[in-house]
Order: sequence, then structure tokens, then C-alpha cells
Amino acid sequence: MKRLRLVLLAGVFVVLPVVSGACGDDNTAHDTLPPIVTTTTTTTILQTTTTYPDFYVLQSGDTLGKVAQLFGTTSAELQAINGIKDPNKVQAGQTIKLPPAPSTTVAVVTTTPGASTTTGG
Repeated sequence: MKRLRLVLLAGVFVVLPVVSGACGDDNTAHDTLPPIVTTTTTTTILQTTTTYPDFYVLQSGDTLGKVAQLFGTTSAELQAINGIKDPNKVQAGQTIKLPPAPSTTVAVVTTTPGASTTTGG
């Protein structure tokens, strides 16, 4: 479609053609849009490693109950693996053996990167 526009410049009329249009024409219209590429992100939760000692040196104020709670065990288990008959007869500076580290399950979630396409309608 052509239009004419009149422009006034210092008392002189000038006729400029103006062309309007759009991308493509009506004869090439399609029912769908081109695909839109989308991506997904990857999330990895890393497992942390904690060093669990084999032995512990009792500190002033320690009891077998406090040490057991600190290392996720029981005072009865500490007594058993250390041959302690009376839990009240432990003292600061004494080295005691700890049971093996308690087993824990840690969930590790991993998503795989990928691409998908979506078409508009």
C-alpha cells in the first residue's frame, strides 16, 4: 500500500512517497511458529565427608554420656568396647576407643542437562 505525504518546507510543497508494510505477506502465513529451544539446568548436591576418629581423649567435664552423644553412640557401647566397668571412673586425659562411624544415607540428586523444543500454536 502506497501513501503520499505532503511536507511543507519553507513555503514549498514536497511530495514524499511513504511505503508501509509488514514482515512477509498474507500469502505465506503459517499455522505454527518456529520451535523455541529451551534448556534445563543441572543441579548436583555434593556429599560432604566428615572425618570420624577412632579414638577420643577425654577432656575435663566429659562423661561417657556426653561423648556418646557427641559421636552418635551410647554410653553402654563405649563401656563395652573399652572394657569400662564403672562409667563414673573415667578421667580427663584418658583415651577411649570409639565405635565405627554410624552409617548415614545421603541423598544425591542429579539432573541431566538436556534441550527440548516447544512449538507455538
